[in-house]
Amino acid sequence: MTTVVASSASSTSAVQGDPFLERTWREIEPSVYIILGDDKNSPLDSRMYTQTYSKVYNYCTTASSKRAPSVNKDRDGKGTVKLVGAELYYKLQEYLKYYLENLRQKETETFLQFYIRNWQRYLIGSTRLNDVLDYINRYWVAKERADGHREIYDILSLCLLSWRDYKFHANLPTLINEVMEQIRLQRESKIDSVGNLSVAIKSFVLLGFDVNDLKKQNLSVYINDFEKAFLTETYNFYTEESDRYIHEHGVVNYLVKAQQRIDEELKRLEELNDHTRRPLNDVLNQVLITNHADEIRAELTPLLDQERYADVSRMNHLLRRVPMTVEPLLQDLQSYVKQQGLNAVQQLSEELQASSVPGEDPHHRLHHIRHSKKGETVDAKSYIKALLSVYFKFRDVVEGAFDNNESFVKALDSACQSFINTNPIATPTPRSKSRTPDLLAKYSDELLRKKDVAENMSVDELMTLFKFVDDKESFEVWYRRYLSKRLMGGTMSPEDEEREEVIIQRLKTANSIEYTTKITNMFNDIRVSRELGSVYREAISDSTGGAKGYISDLEPRILDSSSWNAIFRGSNESFILPKELISTQEKFQFIYQERYSGRQLNWIWNRSRIELKINNLSRPGKPPYHFTVTLFQYALLSPFNDNDTMSAYQLLELTALPSEVFKASMIPLVKNKLLIQNPAGDEHMTNPTTQYTIVKEYTSKRIKVNFAAGVRMVDTRNEDRETNEEVERRHHELLKACIVRIMKARKECKHERLTNEVYQIIDRFKPTVSDIKRAIEVLIDEQYLARGDDGSTYVYLS
Repeated sequence: MTTVVASSASSTSAVQGDPFLERTWREIEPSVYIILGDDKNSPLDSRMYTQTYSKVYNYCTTASSKRAPSVNKDRDGKGTVKLVGAELYYKLQEYLKYYLENLRQKETETFLQFYIRNWQRYLIGSTRLNDVLDYINRYWVAKERADGHREIYDILSLCLLSWRDYKFHANLPTLINEVMEQIRLQRESKIDSVGNLSVAIKSFVLLGFDVNDLKKQNLSVYINDFEKAFLTETYNFYTEESDRYIHEHGVVNYLVKAQQRIDEELKRLEELNDHTRRPLNDVLNQVLITNHADEIRAELTPLLDQERYADVSRMNHLLRRVPMTVEPLLQDLQSYVKQQGLNAVQQLSEELQASSVPGEDPHHRLHHIRHSKKGETVDAKSYIKALLSVYFKFRDVVEGAFDNNESFVKALDSACQSFINTNPIATPTPRSKSRTPDLLAKYSDELLRKKDVAENMSVDELMTLFKFVDDKESFEVWYRRYLSKRLMGGTMSPEDEEREEVIIQRLKTANSIEYTTKITNMFNDIRVSRELGSVYREAISDSTGGAKGYISDLEPRILDSSSWNAIFRGSNESFILPKELISTQEKFQFIYQERYSGRQLNWIWNRSRIELKINNLSRPGKPPYHFTVTLFQYALLSPFNDNDTMSAYQLLELTALPSEVFKASMIPLVKNKLLIQNPAGDEHMTNPTTQYTIVKEYTSKRIKVNFAAGVRMVDTRNEDRETNEEVERRHHELLKACIVRIMKARKECKHERLTNEVYQIIDRFKPTVSDIKRAIEVLIDEQYLARGDDGSTYVYLS
């Protein structure tokens, strides 16, 4: 080991064999020995401390006075007086070497124990010696360092440097090996924590120096001689232990063990310098987590299957220490949730099919459910509940096991969005449009009609699922379809309207005001219709002859065509209104035109309903029947007031109904045995010679009989088709509007860029590439766009 011997530029004139120097050193040497620590561990009393300080002071001041006339000439001709202190400084430097090299280890102690024991005492002694020789520090050392002599140190630093050169470096391999051995024994729980071990480790910090600034901490010794070895030992120890532990105890137990080890090591940081915190964390993360990340994540599915969410939480807390291991865990969770959702829907499919076709082969059932016609086997409530059960289950898992972390919430939402929109029921074929929007709208209809099945249904559930629906435009169309029926039913109470408005407000908040404009307008139309009904009833009561000749309890529905367009489809059937209703129609039309001049009023006969009270068919002592019929059915029944039997030819001539409408209206009347058909059979219904006879005594277990319901069942298939067509039209209109808006701003745009921007803007549904291409072609035909010369660019035509 090379000993550093400081040589000062001022020391060239040091007096060799100076009697005053030798006498002073002989007087203070015993005190220096005691201060640093003698064999007897003698105490340093205040008198010895004062005497030593005085002798050093006297030497420096007396020697300086004697040499004051001696002046050195600098290059600039200026003179400087020499300060005394170098002689004592070098005497001390040589003594420290001698003192440290002659420290002896006891036979009963290890080198580490010897090192700690002597370091503690030496550090105390060095601090006190620094105070005793303070005069040298303040004058001679300060002057030397100011002159650029960085090899000169204050007394404390000189003591520490001497320790580093003669005790630390000289025994470094032995010292580090014994320190590492103690740490290993602690990790193996073979010994308790050695409290003084931190003393040795902290000495490594104090032995680092910045020669330019002695007060600035330098960790070169700590990092190079201890930290690197410590981190290597840590990596090797836990590599061996973790491999063995997983093999012997499994991953689940390893999760506990790994966290325990990490906590122990972080506690050990109290004994280490803070610089080690980050590299130690990196080593622990690498060896305990990253190296076993695949094995750990492989246990996610079994743990979720067994609902061992506490273990899932441990896995999450462990892996999230290493961000790069979290993303694969997110993907695993997302895939698992998605599969659970698909399994739930498949199970529902099989249950529904099993209930409809008992004993059928399960594989055939699944094939049948996937290819069944819309609405034949799917119960909206069961379907929505199946979807929600998966979401709510894993929402709780994310909240509990994953601390509701934003990334895991997004993974859950992404998984739910996938299986909610694409599953065996929603999309029985790859090219199918998702049925989830209309089934969700049906769910809301059942909820708002307050059927028995709606007892455990809620608006919150509806809105929870709504946020995952891709095609929100389709939901809005289907929702309006069912809403129109609820509003047209005429049985909505103020409480029902309030619940409807709650949902509308929630939909508006989740989307935009524009999204619910048509729905809001539908409510406004019904309110206006009520007012007009009141005006009509007042008008007929004030007319000459009173309400005689008019329908007194008329409930009109004045509907705006833009919001109720589904109602208007299929309403252009030819029809002759029964003569007893003509006066009512004319009276109401006069009142409406008087109030809203300039507006056109079109009558939608196929949506009209009539309530009939049947007196002549009821048996004596029994309450009269109440029939609900369509206006077309009433027109067909009205002639039987005068004749018991009518031919199909006569009825068709009196009503002018198309044959298919005639047939659809007659089927419920014949099926429920109000009319007797001769000859029987659907194929004979519209034959001109077919006879229909009204029964003399109608019997039914129900007092209220709804013949209109049968017609509605026939209309449903057409309504489904028409609603789907409206959805397609709305998609197409939105796409065209979006493309025009983009092109109007850009004037020119490449096909790929235009397509990408459409995807970014459209949020009410997810258009396909073919949808976008078709919209672009239509806009080109309509001369809103034109193709550029390169064939891949579109130009906006203003």
